[in-house]
Amino acid sequence: MFIRPRTLTAVLAVAVCGLSLAPSLALAQADKVVAEIQKRGGRVDRDEKGEKPIVTVNYGVSGIDDKGLDGLSEIKTLKKLTLNNTKITDGGLSKIKPIGSLERLYLVDTKISDAALDQIKDLKNLQVLSLAGTGVTDAGLDKIKGMASLKELFVYGTKVTDEGVKKLKTSLPKLKTDKDIPPVKAVTEPAKKEEMKKAEPAKKEEAKKKEEPKKDTPKKDEPKKKVEAKKEEPKKDAPKKDEPKKKA
Repeated sequence: MFIRPRTLTAVLAVAVCGLSLAPSLALAQADKVVAEIQKRGGRVDRDEKGEKPIVTVNYGVSGIDDKGLDGLSEIKTLKKLTLNNTKITDGGLSKIKPIGSLERLYLVDTKISDAALDQIKDLKNLQVLSLAGTGVTDAGLDKIKGMASLKELFVYGTKVTDEGVKKLKTSLPKLKTDKDIPPVKAVTEPAKKEEMKKAEPAKKEEAKKKEEPKKDTPKKDEPKKKVEAKKEEPKKDAPKKDEPKKKA
């Protein structure tokens, strides 16, 4: 059955808010929620335990705008949300503000600014936040200094400075960022992946050069074989020295 976007919030409320439904009915409603997210270009991961709650929603490169975030706040089990390369705005993120269960949020290469962090700062369980490639500045970091649960922050490609990160760490001393030395690893940053791809040809060329001497080593024995062959030639001509004696 087709679910209209305007009814998604109602469906989510029934599916994941813990209402007194039979397990089989709650599971069926959750399946409809998954189908609706997939129609919008998103992907969903579910916990295989119990009633298979929705734990991950990935709208990366789906092109959704703020309307695509409708109803997500009703998924009370959501732990990871990826919105990379989408058309979301600062105001649109107000729709995820009530998701208290959220632990990881990825906003890579979106058009958000410092104002978006007003919507994020109250996510008390958030541990990982990626702002890479956004318009966030040092002023925005000042808004999240109260996020005690935050463990990793990515600001590659933003206007955030080393000084801004240093200031944030006075409030969050255990925070790891991609400006640290060595930096925390970020698998979600396209620029770093490109650097790794560019380095691959050079590594292959070095490997080939190392292998070349090994392939040529048998050729070193060839001169020895030729010398040995020349030494044996006089032995074949030795009988010719006796010929004058026979004529005499």
